[in-house]
Amino acid sequence: MTDYIKNILQIKDPNLHFTDVVFENNDGWETQVFIGTVSLKLDRCPHCGFADTFIKNGHSYQTIKYLSINESCPTMLRIGKQRLRCKNCQDSFMAKTNVVDKYCSIAKAVKHKALTMLKSNVSQKDVSKFTGVSPSTIGRLLDSDQALLRFNSRTLPTNIAIDEFRGPQGKDCFIIVDNDTSQIYQILPDRLKSSITHYFDRFSLKERKRVKSVSTDLNSYYQGPVHRYFPNAKLVVDRFHIVSMLTRAFNQVRVAVMKQFDPNTREYRALKNSWRLYLLKSTSLNYTKEYYDRHLRQKVTMAERVGIGLDLDPQLAAGYELLQGAMTALEEHDVDQLMDLLFTKWDVPAPFQTVLKTLRKNSEGVYNATVLPYSNGRVEGINRMIKLIQRTAYGFTNFGHFIARIRLHQMGTEAEKRRRQVQAPAAA
Repeated sequence: MTDYIKNILQIKDPNLHFTDVVFENNDGWETQVFIGTVSLKLDRCPHCGFADTFIKNGHSYQTIKYLSINESCPTMLRIGKQRLRCKNCQDSFMAKTNVVDKYCSIAKAVKHKALTMLKSNVSQKDVSKFTGVSPSTIGRLLDSDQALLRFNSRTLPTNIAIDEFRGPQGKDCFIIVDNDTSQIYQILPDRLKSSITHYFDRFSLKERKRVKSVSTDLNSYYQGPVHRYFPNAKLVVDRFHIVSMLTRAFNQVRVAVMKQFDPNTREYRALKNSWRLYLLKSTSLNYTKEYYDRHLRQKVTMAERVGIGLDLDPQLAAGYELLQGAMTALEEHDVDQLMDLLFTKWDVPAPFQTVLKTLRKNSEGVYNATVLPYSNGRVEGINRMIKLIQRTAYGFTNFGHFIARIRLHQMGTEAEKRRRQVQAPAAA
């Protein structure tokens, strides 16, 4: 019977023997209780060193919360720990089991299951319901694993990406990511310059000189600390933000031109509807296959549909040419073409002029974005994962729990990637 129960519960303690299984009413829940004992075998007294001086001194019973075999029926272990007393020194000893930690009534298997679930995008309340422990216990479990809260504080990655995201209680947090491995390197509870400088001050100049590139968005707030602390690093402006600024400018101009026409006119509908086509790369447009456009009430190709809208305003067409040229130059890493676009005098409306002025001011970062393979894509993906965790948890008030959940989730993602990499060759 003992072996069957231990196999079902996946317990491998050789000194633990089960004797019975009963069902009890515990706070209105029918609970399955496995009853067993843990034996203690000692040849000599650890205190006085004499042999064969032990007498049996009863059992100390402990009730342990265990993983439920059936979710509708909680499972408990009632373990009797054998006690021995030395006749020579009168010292007492009690048997131990590896099923549970010392001074704890929750089995290690329950804690392991909770941590495994916390690697997924589930709330702490859902984890507590599944494992049968309180949400406070889940919080203490996160607090107890201090390794989850520690980040590397001795070395810096060769290529890093920095950004901010909205953290607990609405505060903006500063995040540093290794741009080669996608590992979260550090998360600061705020993005104040004093906090950023205080953090980077802990690294030696020799260590900071090892950093070769720093990827960021067009926020000038971070450019000062980057140049100050990383003298050998190249500042890389995120390519997505460059294209995003140009597409926003194009949409502003498109809407302004659209409002010059009556809403019932064909011109208005040409600019208002199918606006996503204007933001596609020109190479992605179909030039041969026609479709019926219900807004224009005629058959057109995707390229013809875009051309009808651009023909309505020459400045809109010039802005479209600028947008397409920048997208092509960034995709093909054509530095000369991109620099020519930035420093050519364009007859474009004010929104485009503002973007061009910003990009010219940050021409060094834009140049590096074209020639180097790095961007803020990795850190933006991590920020999306963090937002998803916060949304599922309905926000966090404890910053330590917030960091622990992020670390656990990334650990779970990495484990899944390794599992797929192992399975891929086998499937092939």
